[in-house]
Order: sequence, then C-alpha cells, then structure tokens
Amino acid sequence: MYYRQIDSLSQQHRVRAWEFRRRADFTFSDLVEELAEGTSGEEPKSIALVGESFGGTVAMHFALASPERIRCLVLINTFAFYTRRLRVLMGLLLAPMLKWRGIREIKDHIADSILAREGVSPEDRRQYHEIIQKVDMAAYRRRLALVREVDLRARLGEISVPTRVLASGRDKIVPSVSQGAFMTSRIPDAKLHVFPRAGHALLLTPGFSLADYI
Repeated sequence: MYYRQIDSLSQQHRVRAWEFRRRADFTFSDLVEELAEGTSGEEPKSIALVGESFGGTVAMHFALASPERIRCLVLINTFAFYTRRLRVLMGLLLAPMLKWRGIREIKDHIADSILAREGVSPEDRRQYHEIIQKVDMAAYRRRLALVREVDLRARLGEISVPTRVLASGRDKIVPSVSQGAFMTSRIPDAKLHVFPRAGHALLLTPGFSLADYI
C-alpha cells in the first residue's frame, strides 16, 4: 500500500517497498532474516524502517534483532498483541473460503465500502483491489496464524531506536489508537500521532504524507 507515498519519499530518501518471497510457511525469524539479508549493504544507523499493520510486527522484530542497523522506526496501525482474538480466529477459519469467487466478491464489496467511507479515492480503491488480488492465499493464512501468535508486549521496552507510532481513529481492523498508546508508553523513545478521521488504510488517505514522519 506504499505506492501512494513513494514519490514524496523519494525526494529525500532512497525508497524500497519491501516484498517478501512468496512462500506458504514462514516464521517471524524467517522474515527478519530475509529483511536483514536484503539490507546488508546499508550503513549502520541508516535505515528508516516503516511497518504497517502485520508489517509493523515484522518491523518490531527486526528492530529488536538489529537495532544497530536502524535510524528510526515508524509503526502504522499495528499492534504488539492482537486483542481481537475472536476476529483473527474467524479469519483463520474462513480464509479457505476465499477461493470461491462469490465469497471474494462479498469481501471486496465490504472493503470497498469501508475505504469509501474513509475518504479513499475511487482510483486508490481500484489499485487496492488489484494489489489484494495478487495476495497468495496460503501466505495470507500463515500471516493470520502469526497475528494470532505474536505477543511483543513484554519486549517493547527493549526497542531502543527512535520510534513514531501512527494510529488511525477509524481503523476497523486494528484498535490502533489504544494499541498505539500502549506501545508508546512502553517503547522508551516513542511518540504517538493520532489521525482521528483516517481508517486502517492511512497510507491511502488523502492529505497524508509519510515523509512528514521520517
């Protein structure tokens, strides 16, 4: 979902919207290792690491494993522990049904309605759906399983890099404001920014510029 931010970021930064290798079975350690290998040529304390939603949990794992690599950490609508346990369980149970076209169309319609209410433009909604269609379902189910497993609450105090926590007030997927406040209270050098009228797709919200927070 970073495509809308890349042009403005590129004016001052060398930008890479990370795409992990396609695979159905992986752990957080696998993802951190892949990210470490892919950025091994960067200078110490030079990486501005941004993680959104599930990506935020990966970013925090990387910050814990390699703080010497990171200049700053930006966490967007993410969590240290996903509190909506029933929702993620239902997601795991229902995910196999997404192979049926009718079910996918219902899900897409719901997502489009939510994005429209959040002010996301028709063109960005179209691109969003194009991106979602390319998601590997086996990898999606594995991410849901990791969402259910992750619990970084006890380790937030170990994150030693400057951190910006961005939270949307109308997020329907993650309780971003409460999670953001909790993480900010535990991460030593963290600052919380709340966007009351934005939803989970903050990166697609008109007027929002990620470059302002890096």
